[in-house]
Amino acid sequence: MSIKIHLPRSIIYLGTAAVTLILIIFLYSANRDNGSRSLQKMQRESYLLGTIIRITLYGEDSKKLNNVLDLSMKEIERLENLLSVNIPSSDVSLVNRASGEYPVKVSEEAGSLLERAIEWSERTGGAFDPTVGKIVKLWGIGTESAAVPDPEQLKEAVDMTDFRKVSVLHEVNGTFVQTAKGQRIDLGGIAKGYITEKVKALLINEGVSSALIDLGGNIAVFGSSPKPGKWKLGLQHPFMPRGEYFGIAEVSDVSVVTSGAYERYFESGGIRYHHIFDTATGYPALSDLASVTIISEDSTDADALSTALFVMGFERGISLLRELKNVEAVLVAKKTEGTIVYVTKGLSKGFLLKDPAMKKAPEVQ
Repeated sequence: MSIKIHLPRSIIYLGTAAVTLILIIFLYSANRDNGSRSLQKMQRESYLLGTIIRITLYGEDSKKLNNVLDLSMKEIERLENLLSVNIPSSDVSLVNRASGEYPVKVSEEAGSLLERAIEWSERTGGAFDPTVGKIVKLWGIGTESAAVPDPEQLKEAVDMTDFRKVSVLHEVNGTFVQTAKGQRIDLGGIAKGYITEKVKALLINEGVSSALIDLGGNIAVFGSSPKPGKWKLGLQHPFMPRGEYFGIAEVSDVSVVTSGAYERYFESGGIRYHHIFDTATGYPALSDLASVTIISEDSTDADALSTALFVMGFERGISLLRELKNVEAVLVAKKTEGTIVYVTKGLSKGFLLKDPAMKKAPEVQ
C-alpha cells in the first residue's frame, strides 16, 4: 500500500488536533498617506508555533514599534511553552503525562483556556473537543508517521474522547486539571486563537493603533488599514494551490479564522485522509463543507468555532450560527449543483466572490 503525505509549507504545532489553517492573502500596500503624515511600517517574521508567523505594525515611531515587536515575540514564545502539546515541559504535556492518575497543577491561563474549550465542546455537542489528543496522535497527520490507525486502537481512543470527563478546579493553592485515565488533551483547535488575542491586547496596551497579526493563518486586524477603507483579506481557495483565493472579505477590528480539509492530509490506498476529526468516529470528518471562515471580534472563539462548524456540516453549522451574536461566516459547501458559497447577513456587503465557477447563495439569515 502506498502512502502519500502532504505537508504544507507551514504546519501549526498547536494544530495537531482538529484545527484551523488558513492562507490569507494580504491586499494592502506597505505605506499609505494618513492625512498629512506618512505612517511607518514595521514588520517582524519568525518561525514560532510550528509555522511562519508575521506581525505588521503601523505608527510614527519606528523605534517604539520595534520594541513592541520584541515584546510580542517573547509573549508568543511564553505561551507556546505553556500550551504546546509538543513541548514536554508545557502545562498540557504535564496533564497528559499524568494520564488521569492525579490532578495536575497548571497555570491559571492554561486552566481558563481549557475551561473555555470545554464550553465550546458543550455548545457544539462535542464537534469541538480538547480531549481529541489520542485520536490525533494515532493518525499522526502532519508528521512523517501519518497512517491509518488500527481499528481497535482507534475505537479505544474514541472512547477516551469525552470533554465531560475533564474538570478544572480553582483552589486557594492554584489551578488543577483532572482528566479521565488515558485521556490526552490537545488545545490545538483553540490555542492559536487565544495567543492571537493576547498579542492583540499587548499591542493595544503598548499604544499601537494599527496592526495586522498573522499567526500562521489566524488573522487579527485592528485600527486603520494601510489603504483607504477596511482591511481587504483574500480567503484561500479550498480547491486551488496555496496563494489562490476565491473571495475577498473587507473587515475591521476583527479576527478571521478558517478551517478546511485541504491543507494537511495524507493519501493511502487512493483515499485522502485530512486532519479535522469527527470525534464520534475517530475518522476525518465527512463534511459537506470545503471550508469554514469565521469572522469575530474574538480570535479564541473563532478558532474553536471554525473547526466545530466544519465537523458539524452545513445544516447543523448554520443552525448554530443563527444562535450566535456578533459572529459572521463564509461557508464553502459542496452541493450536487456545484460549489456554493454562503455568507452571513452581516458580512454580505463586505464579501466579494472572485471565482466565477462558484455560486453565491442568498445571504444566510
